[in-house]
Amino acid sequence: MTTTAPNQSSNKGFILLVVGVIIAGIAGVAFLATGRDSAISGEPIGEAVTVAGDALAPMPQDVGVSNGSNDSAVGQVAPDLALTDFDGNPVSIANDGRAKVVYFLAHWCPHCQAEVPLLQELISEGKKPDDVDIYAVSTSVNPEAGNYPPQAWLKSKEKLDAILAADDEANTALKTYGGGGFPFAVYLDGENKVLFRTSGELGKEGIETAWQQVAATAAASR
Repeated sequence: MTTTAPNQSSNKGFILLVVGVIIAGIAGVAFLATGRDSAISGEPIGEAVTVAGDALAPMPQDVGVSNGSNDSAVGQVAPDLALTDFDGNPVSIANDGRAKVVYFLAHWCPHCQAEVPLLQELISEGKKPDDVDIYAVSTSVNPEAGNYPPQAWLKSKEKLDAILAADDEANTALKTYGGGGFPFAVYLDGENKVLFRTSGELGKEGIETAWQQVAATAAASR
């Protein structure tokens, strides 16, 4: 996979999100680090990721929020991922009847460092919809880059109350979901179908609006 630069909705709020994030996402996208040095022994990198299903197409370049007209992955069933967390425990991202938001985060990315506290603020404020699960996958680990190791950042510093997982050394999970600029997020309905994807910072209001859109879709499908 070529290394890329670390650099729909039904309601009015989401349309505003699309406009705002396209501007912010293009301006502030971080490069993907698909190659990196060997990891320090320890668990910042997970065990080999197992994939069941077809990989999603790459996130379109220069797109902050994707939709059915600019992203061929929208409407497709995302493949199941079997990962581990930082302690080696299994984590499954699969068709389990639950709507999901899957964030791919790089510890060295300033945009991820800005966005993660906002995720936790919303969770702490009770803004996460009950029927939407939030996953945070640490990926593209680089021991030579800042804010290392990622588990200290996500667990100890930010205390992110999400389902944490660690990508493997090949960044299999990120590549399989078509990784875009960080933070990269994939929004899935209860059947694991892609609703939309985002690349770059959304800001607190944008994050909440995206979560609400996923929750509304999940509710409509019941």
